[in-house]
Amino acid sequence: MAFPTSNTYAVSGGILPGGAAQAQLQAITRRAVVPTVFCQIYQSHPLLSLLFSNSQRAKGGISQITIPVQGAALTNFAWGGFAADFAMPQDVQGLTDLAFNLKLGLVPIGFFDMEALVQSSEVIIPKLRVVMSDAAVVMKKAFASAMYTNNAANPLVIDSLIQAYDNGTLTSSYGGISRTGNPWINGQYYTNQGAAPVTRAGMASLLTQIATGAGGESPDFMVMNPANWASLMTDFMGYEQYTTRPRSIYGKDDVVNAGFRAIKVLDTPIFPDPFCPVGQAFAINSRYLSLYLSEYAPFAFSGFHSLIPLGQIADIGVLFSALDLVCAKPSSGAYITGISNAAWNGPLATPAVI
Repeated sequence: MAFPTSNTYAVSGGILPGGAAQAQLQAITRRAVVPTVFCQIYQSHPLLSLLFSNSQRAKGGISQITIPVQGAALTNFAWGGFAADFAMPQDVQGLTDLAFNLKLGLVPIGFFDMEALVQSSEVIIPKLRVVMSDAAVVMKKAFASAMYTNNAANPLVIDSLIQAYDNGTLTSSYGGISRTGNPWINGQYYTNQGAAPVTRAGMASLLTQIATGAGGESPDFMVMNPANWASLMTDFMGYEQYTTRPRSIYGKDDVVNAGFRAIKVLDTPIFPDPFCPVGQAFAINSRYLSLYLSEYAPFAFSGFHSLIPLGQIADIGVLFSALDLVCAKPSSGAYITGISNAAWNGPLATPAVI
């Protein structure tokens, strides 16, 4: 018996034949599948991850996040003479509350009961497990994006960094306190900054202004759009030096590293966040900024409930989270806009259908 050569078969790809021979093999052979789903559409969210790792608990009640704040001096100072006399103290009303409500994020999840029958014994990757994982990522992506937008007009969305660090130009109030007549509730808003924040000297000057506006407290860190951050990094690159000792050589395992994972200016770390809009940056003092999560619904799942009463053999559940982003002292940070730099497309869009 003589076997045919490869020239006998229609051309396909790799080790598979084409034409009828390929159809025959497909009819009697299972597909070889890597048992892992590799996501292609989401991006990292460094600031949100940092806030989640240091999140605070919130419970029930009206205005679930209520922070007492002082907006005026409660006592008076005076110089004294020999008589040591002084003016009688006045009862000054300088204490009030910042009040915030938890905001609710929802991701509905459907499950067709026939899916369980189809995947019962032939499952490679359970679809429901992938959908549940995607639901949590989609929710975090929505949170990461909402932190960088002005949500004052939509009270259902979490309070953002823009609302926290605005000075009354974009948001008229914060935490239920009007910024008109109460300058102490204002943040620091720097507009039209141009190329200064993407240079070492310009960033140092900006951070000095921010620390001055915060009463001398320097921010813990700053986040920028990756394109702006990369421009700032290039201003450091020209000053890198590599020192080689006499009679020393680089081995095959020695790596010369250029650039930085994080940049420090005036001892303030600056790192990129893909969700931060191009041309913008935020200086943050972590002592006063917190992400509050409901202890009853951090990332809670309702469980699946039957849709049979609606005429379908299927189930639906909801992943939900109650939270808000709160700054106890808006003057501690800053919102910087108008940074000139190369164009940047920003994060990938959320799929329209989940």
